[in-house]
Amino acid sequence: MPRDFDATSPEGGMLSIEEIADILNVSRRLVVTLADAGKLGAVERTEDGQRRIPAAAVETYRSEQRAKARDALDELGAISQGAGLYGSDVKKV
Repeated sequence: MPRDFDATSPEGGMLSIEEIADILNVSRRLVVTLADAGKLGAVERTEDGQRRIPAAAVETYRSEQRAKARDALDELGAISQGAGLYGSDVKKV
């Protein structure tokens, strides 16, 4: 289950790839792909080469993805309703 965090708190400043993977409930490899594609904002590297990404950028990405998912579900519901899948004449299995 994705963990919650407060992107505005002082300890929420910069996050590691592993922390972001936990927050988004995805693999570390996907987070690296998103970071390399610029979808998580500016990426900083530590002296040992580890990526660090601002928590606020992660929260923005997560909010955008949730909005896209809600829109897709709304569209699917409208299509299903338009196809008559919610009418009283639908047989229950």
